[in-house]
Amino acid sequence: MTNDDEAPLPPSPAQLFLWHGVALYIGPITDNSVHRHYALQLTISTGEDFLIHSGDSDIETVFHLNAVEQPHALNSQNRPVAILLVEPDSTLGNAVLTCLADGMISPVSYHLAAVDLPKTREDASAYIHAVAKVFGVEDKNEPAGNDKLDRVLGFLAEHPGEAASARDMAELACLSESRFLHLFSEQVGLPFRRYLKWKRLLEAVKAAGAGKSLTEAAHAAGFSDSAHLSRVFREMFGFAPSQILQDSRFVQVIVCE
Repeated sequence: MTNDDEAPLPPSPAQLFLWHGVALYIGPITDNSVHRHYALQLTISTGEDFLIHSGDSDIETVFHLNAVEQPHALNSQNRPVAILLVEPDSTLGNAVLTCLADGMISPVSYHLAAVDLPKTREDASAYIHAVAKVFGVEDKNEPAGNDKLDRVLGFLAEHPGEAASARDMAELACLSESRFLHLFSEQVGLPFRRYLKWKRLLEAVKAAGAGKSLTEAAHAAGFSDSAHLSRVFREMFGFAPSQILQDSRFVQVIVCE
């Protein structure tokens, strides 16, 4: 029995960690309708099976990989899972797709299920690096200290929401456009245009987290309006930003850069 003034504590919110090219959700999923998205999805449990509906099948498992635009619905049966959403055109995304094509997903899943779920920003970064290493990627989207790209990345960081063409950024880097695009993808781990899309999403999330409305957040990040932001967000993650960004009681959103 508890005293009248000892109200039960609310459940800890789930967490959504965001980087350029990667999103990591940690928490339970119990009400998730069938949806699809552009990002690859790896769902990982360190213990009990979760239930996933994919195609015409209902599967109970501790690991599942959803391909690009593959319809699916997940029920973790009120237990926390890791949901890793990966840009398929990134270095890590290419490594995941290679494992899938080579039939190596089963041995990979064994290693991933042994990695503890993170609880902090530092844990989450270590978790992403551990996952990347399992897929043979030593560094996830870390520029290799290239001065020319540092100028571009610095400009993009200092001018959030501004238009940035590949031609203009190539001039800033003193490179031809084709060489710039190749070097950017090689060093950063994401194609330039996909990087810009992720960066704008992260800027919008940060703005919403700072108390701005979705419309204000959209404009601050370079989207034409909140509908444009919602379309891109849903394309990437399979749900609308309003479902998580406007109620931190249920999902704590953390931008990691």
